[in-house]
Amino acid sequence: MKRRKILIANVGSTSFKYQLFSFPEEEVLAKGKVERVGAAKSPFSHNASDRTFSGEAEIKDHTSAIKLCLDFLLSPEANLINSLGEIDAVGFKTVHGGKFTGVHLLGEEVLKEMERFSIVAPAHNPPYIKAIKIFRELLPSTPLVGVFEPHFHTTIPLYARIYGVPYEWYEKFGIAKYGFHGASHHYIAERAPQVVGRAKEELKLISCHLGGSSSICAIKNGQSVDTSMGFSAQSGVLNATRCGDLDVFVIPFLIQEGGLSIEEISQELVKRGGLLGISGVSGDMRDLLESSSQGDERASLAIDAFCYGIKKYIGSYVAVMNGLDVLVFTGGIGEMSPLIRKKICEDMDYLGIEIEEEKNRSVVGREGIISSEGSRVKVAVIPTNEELIVAREVAMLLEKEGG
Repeated sequence: MKRRKILIANVGSTSFKYQLFSFPEEEVLAKGKVERVGAAKSPFSHNASDRTFSGEAEIKDHTSAIKLCLDFLLSPEANLINSLGEIDAVGFKTVHGGKFTGVHLLGEEVLKEMERFSIVAPAHNPPYIKAIKIFRELLPSTPLVGVFEPHFHTTIPLYARIYGVPYEWYEKFGIAKYGFHGASHHYIAERAPQVVGRAKEELKLISCHLGGSSSICAIKNGQSVDTSMGFSAQSGVLNATRCGDLDVFVIPFLIQEGGLSIEEISQELVKRGGLLGISGVSGDMRDLLESSSQGDERASLAIDAFCYGIKKYIGSYVAVMNGLDVLVFTGGIGEMSPLIRKKICEDMDYLGIEIEEEKNRSVVGREGIISSEGSRVKVAVIPTNEELIVAREVAMLLEKEGG
């Protein structure tokens, strides 16, 4: 593989994060982030050569945030590149590209499809489209590559992706399950076999990506066979502010009885649903655990509903795969909350899932096995690495294209 420097851009509505990789070594040369974009004071930090550079500045928009990060990469302090032309490609963990579900150069046709599906991914597609256009202006000769989140889930069979709607909706509009968090689940599919010391081709694995946005994925022989998110990232288990699975006839009922518009309902389901909607306190699991410990019943209800939903998906995926070898927790909640892992795994010994209390408490924010010695199913905590998966996919596309 040709030597390359690949920049991975992670775009949030008010944040920008990046990692600069060197290939084929897969070495992270630098990484950094800018938070609270648009605020009077935006904290930023960069890390390169085991040194950290941090501060605050007035970052008015994403253009300013991206320029700040690129300026750092060019700086003598970073000592990484002499010109932006040394960056061989910029990769994006793009979310919904409609018919574009794989790894694609981000040309006009792809961007138009992302814009068309912005109504389905309102929190993700618009900021990514904006950032891609900024990079196009700043690095006009550099390939921009989107690794779309459904990419890992394209192996899901049609009978598991199809919805019970008129078939022409599938043919004409693409109404089907797409699945998301693909880079995270892909990483777990690669890393979990190494952690348990078995070949991925012989494993039945369930990956639980739990965080502000959560999804569950059934992985058999290294391939996704089902996942909890569907046509949008709105479906599946409860998220911080998104509702998860919902009877679709709630929507026409609210239009008729509540006099709400489609736009109003969409905003409520995306911004005031999920854990926040149930608890009325917060969509952040840390806040909910704190409120629950102080006797807040609605916070406790939100936690219980979250864990119950995940438990149901685990059980259904054990049935789909006719067994389970490894259960993995990843994502911010999955990696950091022993209590949530415990609640999910309680009363699942019939399925061969048993965790050891001391192991579970001791594994926080790091890789480790938390199942008991007698557990038929290995239960592991594995911090995800979505950026690495995206960088690998970008590097492979460059090799394929010969660029």
